[in-house]
Amino acid sequence: MNGQTKNYLFVCVLLAVLASLLLIGYPQSRKGDNPNQKVNPMDWKTEMKMKRVNTFVLPAMRATGIDMWVVMSREESGDPIAADLGAGSVVARTACIFVDTGDALRKVAIAASYDITPLKDSGIYDEVISYKNEGLQPHLQEWVTRFNPKKIGVNISRDAPIADGLTVSMLEYLKETIGPELWERIVSAEDVVFSLRGRKLPEEIEIIKDAVILTEEILEAALTPQVIVPGRTTESDVAEFIRAKMKEHDVEHSWEAGHCPSVVAGVARGHSGPTDMVIQRGSLVRIDFGIKVKGYCTDVQRTAYVLKEGEEEPPAEITKLWETVVRANEAAVRLMKAGVPGNEVDTAARQIITQAGYEEYPHATGHPIGFSVHGVGPMLGPDWPHRYGKLVFKKLEEGQVFAVEPAASIYSPELKGEVGVGFEEDVVVWKDKAEYLGKHQTELILIK
Repeated sequence: MNGQTKNYLFVCVLLAVLASLLLIGYPQSRKGDNPNQKVNPMDWKTEMKMKRVNTFVLPAMRATGIDMWVVMSREESGDPIAADLGAGSVVARTACIFVDTGDALRKVAIAASYDITPLKDSGIYDEVISYKNEGLQPHLQEWVTRFNPKKIGVNISRDAPIADGLTVSMLEYLKETIGPELWERIVSAEDVVFSLRGRKLPEEIEIIKDAVILTEEILEAALTPQVIVPGRTTESDVAEFIRAKMKEHDVEHSWEAGHCPSVVAGVARGHSGPTDMVIQRGSLVRIDFGIKVKGYCTDVQRTAYVLKEGEEEPPAEITKLWETVVRANEAAVRLMKAGVPGNEVDTAARQIITQAGYEEYPHATGHPIGFSVHGVGPMLGPDWPHRYGKLVFKKLEEGQVFAVEPAASIYSPELKGEVGVGFEEDVVVWKDKAEYLGKHQTELILIK
């Protein structure tokens, strides 16, 4: 064999090895890797929506005795969860129908001919029906009467806006469509909405957990002597540091940017943006902050005490304030598990605050978080019917995520107002317990 032939064979073998390595590193079975793949690969969010519907809807319907769930939407007055069902961009009247057949969940969408493509691409539906000049009504009427459900769930809710997506006129349209007999079977589907929107899949919880850890890291970096110099640093300076960190990590605000982060170094102001107030020694610095990662929100609060000259530790009243709020937070989390009403969680935390001699805080102990900072699900709150309605009596479900935030404050004669501890942790509910998603803080942050 001559040298030219040997070189040729060497090149062939080398190319074959490289090709094999490429195939190992990029398997053709993965979605989107094969440019010649005929099926359009679904993006991560689309695939997750389909998986959430298939996982959570049928158990929720059965738990509430709903045989059929009808979600109706249209342009300019869309249902808040229409996008979760692939109907976020529809123009004309659209009905998303979910039926418990006894064996499985039947999923049907009825939409105008020019609205059907996104519904088909969602991968959610067994069948997508197109209508033209005849309109939605005859098709919707046929599907409802065909299954003759005992309970028809629709999105009406007094206390949960996201489960109240059926407008008055669309409600009348539905009544006209299905007739008086079936109309008597209409019930609220808010519990189905709570499960679909409020519960999280394991892979979603991992995303939120990573986001919580990053949120905490940013807060820890902000509440240091390197950032806060007493007598010089303002609330706005601290906020700008946090925003720079957000930009560095390429993450968004969990809520309106002007109030996220909220930095308070004086008298408590509730939800408010940072000011040009200079942080002084002897101050409690309270930061309420959250980020959004891949569409999922965090909501964390931390408090630091700026030591006065000669102080090695906070005054006794500040230490007591901090320790009481931590105990209240832990009492709430300790009680949280699937099946526990939100009101019981609130009571456990609130009693610790009041028994320590503080006034009860004027808000709930906690709230669900997820795709928005105030998410969908039970409220961990007191029985204040004109504030929280029945949401506080809803039971926690496995996979729901909550921000837990009992608080306490004391009067400051120096500042002539209330100063307090803001301590908020994000937790996930499991079947028999709840778990802190980040590092559970027990020690008050001190700044020299």
